[in-house]
Amino acid sequence: MKIIYRYLLKELIQPFLFGVFAFTSIFVGTDVLISLAKMMSKYGVPLLTTIKLFFLSLPQIVVWTFPMSMLLATLLSFGRLSGDSEITALKAGGISFIRLVTPVLIVGLLVSGLSIYFSNNLVPASMNIYEDTVWKLKHGKARPKTQNNLRISPVDNKTNKLDYVLTADKFDGNTQTLKGVTWQDYDNGNLVMIIQAKRAEWLEEKWIFMDGIIYTITQDGQVPQTRFNKFNMIENLNRTPEQISRNQKEPEEMTISELREHIDLMEEEGRNVNSLKVSYYQRYAIPFACFIFALLGAPLGLKPNRSGSSIGLGLSIIVIFIYYTIMTVGGSLGEAGTIPAWLGAWMQNIIFTIVGISLLYKASR
Repeated sequence: MKIIYRYLLKELIQPFLFGVFAFTSIFVGTDVLISLAKMMSKYGVPLLTTIKLFFLSLPQIVVWTFPMSMLLATLLSFGRLSGDSEITALKAGGISFIRLVTPVLIVGLLVSGLSIYFSNNLVPASMNIYEDTVWKLKHGKARPKTQNNLRISPVDNKTNKLDYVLTADKFDGNTQTLKGVTWQDYDNGNLVMIIQAKRAEWLEEKWIFMDGIIYTITQDGQVPQTRFNKFNMIENLNRTPEQISRNQKEPEEMTISELREHIDLMEEEGRNVNSLKVSYYQRYAIPFACFIFALLGAPLGLKPNRSGSSIGLGLSIIVIFIYYTIMTVGGSLGEAGTIPAWLGAWMQNIIFTIVGISLLYKASR
């Protein structure tokens, strides 16, 4: 069996690498090169910078092409084995179709894991550098880490009522400073304290309010005042500068853990996070399509045809189109809240898994 498995893997690897190259070339030729050419003509981007941007855009594209390449490789390899009657010979030798598919499914699972790793590490890092470089080219300066009119208003999980409201005229991510700060503290939904400060600084892992005044609202409605030069907010304000800066990032610029944390913080503030949740679940759903396409492609590749690799390529394009159409519909329904976000992100995988198992069952009979 080891010899047969090595033979099957050898048949699989070559079309898989061809698929990665072919689909990457399509994405690059229809999107990346056009965008880079426009930037070169509009902003006079140097050649070396253009090359840098080109390579920075590749990790995201490669993650997209892995599932497509896995489908193409499975269709082509099993199509050739079937066309040359090698599958029939192996079955006659007592080897079931399930055993033949097993190494392919393992490869699909490994490629899915590799895709998740790329999506969580390479893609966010490359996208951050890409966006920073493009911003500098367009505006002549580094991308600012500032946010004007900042507002943070989380809800207490125990009472489901407003916990506090923090507003600031400006947040400077470079100096980790808030300017023009107002803090409103609530107890069971009732306003109990207001703090106004000229600025707040992140010092020794905590926020320190500078030059301000505290208004303590008592039960009888009186408002005593206390002025201060420095006030420690370690027990009150639990947002780090990194968490505040993350509001300015796109989901693809965050790692999976950063995106999950960002969603939790946005939910605390009562914001609609359906779109972010769909993006989060798709971080797993899209890479897992490598395994699902391996499951689907093996029985599909057994269908008799006389057109060689051309029918495999055409069939893979049709399957990919259907897959991404369902993914788009599911994602839209998830973002709208019509269905749960996880279901919107995984809908296409669930459907294709059912189809793949059905085809695999028929092929093994």
